[in-house]
Amino acid sequence: MKKQRLITPQNRRMFESGYRVMQGEQEFVTYQDDTTIRVWYGATPDQYSEHMHSSVEVILPLQGVCCCTISGEEYVVTDTEVMFIPPNTCHTLSMDEGSSRNLILFDLESLAGLRGFSAIQSMAQGVIHLKQESGICGEVRQMLFEMMDRYYARPPLLNLICYSYLLQIYVLMGREYLAAHSQPEETSPRNEDNSWLAINRVVEYINVNYAEAITLDSIASVAGFSKYYFSRLFTKYTGTSFSHYLLRKRISVAAHLLSSTGLPVVQVSMQSGFTSLSTFNRTFKELHGCTPTEYRAIYEKSRPSDHEYE
Repeated sequence: MKKQRLITPQNRRMFESGYRVMQGEQEFVTYQDDTTIRVWYGATPDQYSEHMHSSVEVILPLQGVCCCTISGEEYVVTDTEVMFIPPNTCHTLSMDEGSSRNLILFDLESLAGLRGFSAIQSMAQGVIHLKQESGICGEVRQMLFEMMDRYYARPPLLNLICYSYLLQIYVLMGREYLAAHSQPEETSPRNEDNSWLAINRVVEYINVNYAEAITLDSIASVAGFSKYYFSRLFTKYTGTSFSHYLLRKRISVAAHLLSSTGLPVVQVSMQSGFTSLSTFNRTFKELHGCTPTEYRAIYEKSRPSDHEYE
């Protein structure tokens, strides 16, 4: 059978700081060695058509403005603001003459697995547009600039250093989010607090035990609620259903294993919590736009012309 290239030079757009891999509207973010973060600087007019990827994208204008459309809604980000675009969200980006910006892409799962992050899960899965009048915008921009200084210096433990900044940033944004969305103490019923703690406990349980046979009945018992009440609560606090959260967690783990290890696909499937290889392959393609084998080829270090299969 004639060999076909999985990744062609047309799929892979080269830039000074690396390359972008596109398959239709799906972008696969490639990171530098031993990191899960990437910085793209741009000072010439450009326009990215509608695309999506599994990384968070931070728009940090340096001069002028960046215009973007996210899930059909238009935004303008100025050089005193910063915007966080959540993973797996369709968006466009354009920049006019005289503007410059940094784009920062990183893997949210590296933070989402931390104990307590579930309290701001719904915030992290939405668009965050910090404007100048926000009390934390200036501080967040400053921390991002400091993080990029470290990124370009490439010291030892680079990934840990960068994520220490990102963690501080999410703590700042999370405190504002929780303050804005919490009810006054005198009107907040006790069972509301208990529900919040129960959902946090469930999310942390899933993050640790995703490879186990977790069902709606079993996870509802962990929370201490009926499965019907639990389903409503989980969606309310996380912004997604239990089954969808578990599925995305498993696929996220699989994507990490495919891009960072040489494990056979069947072992990746099992370690991610899938009992059926065909289900894993089908689900992975639905969420990433390619098969697990094709995804691994994207992240191999060989040249594009070497990514071939029988």
